[in-house]
Amino acid sequence: MRRPTPLSRLQEHLGSCRVRVQGVTQGAGFFVAPSYVVTCAHVAGSQPGDRVPVFWMDTEFEGIVLTASAPPRGRELWPYPDLAVVRLLDAPSGHPCVWLDTMTPSRDAGLTAAGFSDIYERGSASERSAALLSGGSTKPAGGKMLELVGGEVNKGLSGGPVLNHESGGVCAIVKATRLQNTSMGGLGTPTSALRLLDPDVYRDLIRAHDTFHGQDDRWSRLSDRVIAHDAIGHDEGLDLALNATEERQILALISQLPKEPVERTRSAATGHLAAFFAAAVEGTLPPTRYPLLDHRDVFTELTALMPPEDRRLPYELAFTADLARRGVAAGQAWTGVAQQLRDRVLITAGRLGLGDAMQRRLAEQSGPEGEPSIIGRIRHSLRDRRLYHVMVWRYRSAHDIRPAAPESEALALDHAVKHLAELLPEQIEIMGGATSPGLIELILPVEAIDEGFADLELWPQLPWFSLGRKQRVVVRPLERHEAPSLHAVWAERWRELDGKAVGDMVVCVCGRGDQHQAALDASFDDDLALGVLALAGTPQSPPVSDAYQVAVASGVPMMMWRRGSVAWERADGGTCGAPGLGSCPGSGFFTELCASLDDVRRDDLPERIRRLRVDAEKPPKREGHLGGDIVLLWDDPRRQLPRSPLAPAQEGPSR
Repeated sequence: MRRPTPLSRLQEHLGSCRVRVQGVTQGAGFFVAPSYVVTCAHVAGSQPGDRVPVFWMDTEFEGIVLTASAPPRGRELWPYPDLAVVRLLDAPSGHPCVWLDTMTPSRDAGLTAAGFSDIYERGSASERSAALLSGGSTKPAGGKMLELVGGEVNKGLSGGPVLNHESGGVCAIVKATRLQNTSMGGLGTPTSALRLLDPDVYRDLIRAHDTFHGQDDRWSRLSDRVIAHDAIGHDEGLDLALNATEERQILALISQLPKEPVERTRSAATGHLAAFFAAAVEGTLPPTRYPLLDHRDVFTELTALMPPEDRRLPYELAFTADLARRGVAAGQAWTGVAQQLRDRVLITAGRLGLGDAMQRRLAEQSGPEGEPSIIGRIRHSLRDRRLYHVMVWRYRSAHDIRPAAPESEALALDHAVKHLAELLPEQIEIMGGATSPGLIELILPVEAIDEGFADLELWPQLPWFSLGRKQRVVVRPLERHEAPSLHAVWAERWRELDGKAVGDMVVCVCGRGDQHQAALDASFDDDLALGVLALAGTPQSPPVSDAYQVAVASGVPMMMWRRGSVAWERADGGTCGAPGLGSCPGSGFFTELCASLDDVRRDDLPERIRRLRVDAEKPPKREGHLGGDIVLLWDDPRRQLPRSPLAPAQEGPSR
């Protein structure tokens, strides 16, 4: 008697996960997590809340449709993705579950589809499995589908699982036959398309799936033998890849992490996209087929990339390290699981011979100096200071600063400002999206420091969105960044502000009277605590412009003013003395500013200013509201760009 092969044993186990669904049509489904069944919408029905009979091992169970894709509109073929999730109200204890695989099978890879058929006895469905091959991908119904070729795909297989012999996991759900009663095959919907259903249902399902397989090894014991059997003579490049066991262990831990907010619009603009790019190699394109709804989706999308070169950390392992580092820093809610993740990635990296690289990844800085941001810069052309070059970076840490595009050609100032604005939306999308407040740092020469970046409306389809209300927009003085000799006192003043209430530190500077440049320079030299200034007008308006120059050279890291305002006069006609001595009687701006910032700390100031901009738009809208036109100069000396030449080697069009 011939001994069963590893594949035949896995195929038998696949059959034990199969269920029969008696919905709007007869078809199949399969267990993916305790109580959760995946099938086709054209089998179960498309209306959430509908009750559906589900049969497993000849026993009937009552199921309820949790989510399903929309029904067709006058078409026979249900629109993509034609999927439904059903939960059994009284599920059988101990039932098995398949392992969901997001890998796309290579062409001609062996596949097994499991379902039911009544071709031998009409009206009496019996279990059936079909031996098939992968015919590649196609898009006949609005989304990517897997072609199932080389065998018959009868109607009773609809909603059933498709096993990929290469990976040992279920890679698709049978959707349709190409032609009944022939061996012309059919179509399957990739398992990743489950991310197109209700986000909350999907995340509950996928987390339950990963948790189950972290505790129940029935499937993995069989699939690992299939993979091991087929891996003889495997590509040496796989030596730096995670094995199936390591992936399952990591995903089981990830499933226990707190959920991130998900945008119901299905926009990919979430923190998950930012996490994807933080781990991927520069130049990687964003995932576009399916939204990133959970940490798991980031992990699986990263595993699909070509492996890194030069013995770098696998991208999915780098992402897991980022989660662990973030979790350890986050405190109580994450700490236990984060520590387990940290241990797991250290063990895995050690097996791959990448222990040192992992230690460096885990040790990367956290806190404000390590907060991701978009840094845009406008700087003078070395050949003609009337022209300017524009460049944008994605800042993730002091060791991970990536150019978003080559530096621009030399442009007139108004064109440079416009070009910088045009570059921002795509980078905001990559770094988290318009509605996920991030830090936007704009390094600008004094002639552009008062431009209305906070008022920009960069999303034509959402004209009520302004940059400064959706993102934490700050400006930084180019002049200081291009003069290393000014950096020491700058860093000292920044440290002096650590932990102090900004409202208690603000002083008013106007440049009049005894605040001429020499007097201001002497005051700044004498007092490192002078680190937060309320300017009595725009830095482009004399005499405030003179005071601004001294403040930049003296390392003052934070300043605020009303955009476009001329220097105000003292109401009492008096002479302004050394900054910091008493309040300013010239304008309500200083008094209102101090009151609004009384409890905010240095590192939280950009978010407080963003909230003030939001408050300025709330009804009843008040003329002259502090947040309506406020500009924040917030210049963290720890967040600097790499040094580079002042101008490109040659002038010319952007590459």
